[in-house]
Amino acid sequence: MTTSIPLFLLTGFLGSGKSTLLSRLIRHPGFADTAVIVNEFGEVGLDHALVSQGDEGNTVLLDSGCICCTLTTSLEETLEALYYKAERGEIPRFARVVVETTGLADPGPIATALAGGTFVSRFVHLAAILTTLDGLHGAAQLAEFEEARLQIAMADRVIVTKSDIAAPDALAQTLAAAQAINPRCDRLTAVSGAIEASCVLTAGLADPQALPMAATGCTSADHDPVAHLHGHVQAHGYVACAVPVPAPVSWPGYASWVSHLQTRFNDQLLRAKGFVTFDDGGIRTIQGVRLLFDPPRPVTWPVDPALVDTMVLIARNADRAALADSVALLTGDTP
Repeated sequence: MTTSIPLFLLTGFLGSGKSTLLSRLIRHPGFADTAVIVNEFGEVGLDHALVSQGDEGNTVLLDSGCICCTLTTSLEETLEALYYKAERGEIPRFARVVVETTGLADPGPIATALAGGTFVSRFVHLAAILTTLDGLHGAAQLAEFEEARLQIAMADRVIVTKSDIAAPDALAQTLAAAQAINPRCDRLTAVSGAIEASCVLTAGLADPQALPMAATGCTSADHDPVAHLHGHVQAHGYVACAVPVPAPVSWPGYASWVSHLQTRFNDQLLRAKGFVTFDDGGIRTIQGVRLLFDPPRPVTWPVDPALVDTMVLIARNADRAALADSVALLTGDTP
């Protein structure tokens, strides 16, 4: 394992169904080469899926072939331990990692831990933030709890649960509430926790192995890549905007833009993401969570032209015009 391993952060408010979703996914063949890090084994119902106990009591191999580990130390220490156990042949090698958070977790500090550690920053990168949303009670939760709003605001992909028992009006209100906070994320539907693994395990911006939506049986409330590309929405103090990048990006311009965002917006900034063309002609992904940015990574797979050279920015209690104007720095202009 010499290349950077994609990590998917699975979050969702209390009772939103993320543990049910995860318990179904770990039995799916598409999860076979996945390492899953959870808070408690009991929360995801692994009792009937265990095959062998690892050398350490917190790591098990499941009958689907995926590796499951409890988070008993820091996330970086857990990831490092799993990585080197795979290198030594003690557990199977894995192609990706899924980390389940608690129901009240803010995804920001967890993403910060991924970018800040010496080991993690070399061998693991954040691929996407996945957030489960209760189709029955989600609208009320988003109205009442800041934690729930943060999880939606920072999501690359929202997975709506309990759609089979939610009344149409309740489901529509939940979807509308989520769209008001984060209109540019994918919205998928899971029924009783069931969803195609390939729908979940794709990167937040794109993935070279992603299957077409129709081929996987995924259902999406909004999967048009052009939809909501421009404009803005503000709800509960959250501001989201998609800003065109008019010219190739220079490395000094990128560094200046990141520094400006960190200084000007500080903890108001939640997410920054997009595909941009650099001045060497290469298209790279830009991913930022709070104040930390993943190094721009080359895109080696076909990208929908409608998604290229647009930055999506999400912030809280920030001036939208100033946020959008900052994108000019990417190409060396003054905001």
